[in-house]
Amino acid sequence: MKKIFLAVFGLVMMTATAARAEHKLLVTDILDPKQVEAQATLEYTHAAGNVASPLDGTGKVYYNTTESLYSVGVGIVPGFEMSASIPYLFNERAKVEMPGLNPELEQRDGFGDFALEGKFHLLGGEEERYAVVGGLGLKFDTAGKGSGGTGTTDVSPFLAASCKVNHHHTPYAIYRATIRNNGEQDTHTLTLGVEKEINHTFTLDAKFDANFNTATSKVTANEDFDLEAATYVQVAHNFYLIPSVAYVWATDASDKETGVKVKDVDGVRLGFSLYYLF
Repeated sequence: MKKIFLAVFGLVMMTATAARAEHKLLVTDILDPKQVEAQATLEYTHAAGNVASPLDGTGKVYYNTTESLYSVGVGIVPGFEMSASIPYLFNERAKVEMPGLNPELEQRDGFGDFALEGKFHLLGGEEERYAVVGGLGLKFDTAGKGSGGTGTTDVSPFLAASCKVNHHHTPYAIYRATIRNNGEQDTHTLTLGVEKEINHTFTLDAKFDANFNTATSKVTANEDFDLEAATYVQVAHNFYLIPSVAYVWATDASDKETGVKVKDVDGVRLGFSLYYLF
């Protein structure tokens, strides 16, 4: 039961991490040569759902995690930037409770997998009404599942576009494909969002992520979603505080070998980031 439970919630966490890597600058903005941005994020997630087993009946599943992400990006040449990131898992607790059985508990902590990403300008630009960028992310299997890693090497090409409706509103869209090895699920992610500038101090960012996870020899296909609202608060020149809150949920998923199904999964994610643009 722990295997299918962690598979569903692990994908929620991995796609959330990918979304956080976009930093304060709009996803279609490119750092100027030698310009640097740095971000540190702390997040807490709580989620719960129901589990059904052909042999043991029905029960509940719970997931709680506190983790951080540290990232830095740098402009290389005009129209191209590189970024690097690494997460640290303070505590992850996955618990399965079934009537008449002892609770199953899984715990992890430690550094996660190191990742690199490149992003390049395709069309338009920061000073134009619209902009289109492309990119490629690589997440290496540097930590392993025993600590904060996923046990996979991931390749993630993506395409993003934005359009300035007016001076204060900028909707954007992102498509990202995450291809994983070792027989794990691949994920296709569609993000739709909008930034609204209230004034020079406050900017609101609301977005919706839909993650479509493919089937494998062990797990059926499933989807997970999150709806997030964040506020960029400029407390000094180019220095921001970014609190955020998100509602997350997932569709049913089953283990093909045991028939165990996880369903009715939802939860909340709270985040706080420090961001600085050099």
